[in-house]
Amino acid sequence: MLCLGLVSGCSSTSDMHTQTVPDSKYRDALEWTAPAQQKPPTAGSEAEAAMLERVRQLFENYTAENLEANFSAAYADKLYFRDAFKQFDSGAEAKAYFLHGLGPLEGAEFEINRILSQDGEYYIDWNMRLDFKKTPTGTWEESIGMSHLRFNSEGKVVFHQDYWDPTDIVYRRIPIAKQLIAYVKGKM
Repeated sequence: MLCLGLVSGCSSTSDMHTQTVPDSKYRDALEWTAPAQQKPPTAGSEAEAAMLERVRQLFENYTAENLEANFSAAYADKLYFRDAFKQFDSGAEAKAYFLHGLGPLEGAEFEINRILSQDGEYYIDWNMRLDFKKTPTGTWEESIGMSHLRFNSEGKVVFHQDYWDPTDIVYRRIPIAKQLIAYVKGKM
C-alpha cells in the first residue's frame, strides 16, 4: 500500500514490471497463499480484528519508526508483494522497500476508507498523501488505490498486491514523463 519505491529513484529496466499482468510469480503466489491453504483467522473473530488493526496501524502511522517497530507483526517472512514498481518474495525486502520510499518525503499519510472481505480475501480501499522534500512543506499530493491482501494462520500478510496509478503523483515528477503524460492525456 501503498508503496513509494519509485518516489526515491528509478530502478534498472531489468527490474521493471507491470502491476497488472498476471505473470508466473503472481499465479504461483495465488496458489500458495490461497486462504484454504493458509487458514487465516476466522471472519468476525477477535483474531481477525487484531490482524486487520495491525495493518491499519502500520499504514495510518506511516513513519520509519513505526515501520521498524511493527512491520514484522503485520507481515510474514515469506510473502508475495507487488506494486506498480517492484515485486518481492520476502518480508525483509518489502520492509526495506517501504523504508527506502520514505527517503524523499517530508511525510506520508494513508487513510483506509474501507476493508472488504470474503472467503479470506481482503481488499483495502485507501487514499495516499505524500509531502515531498523537494516541494514547499505542506504541499501534499494525493492518490487513491486498493490493495488485495491474504493472511496466514498467524494473521500475518502473505500476499499483498497493490493497484494504483502512479502517473499523476510520481511519474509526472520526471520531466520527460510529465510531458509525455500531458500529451497522451490531452489526446484522449
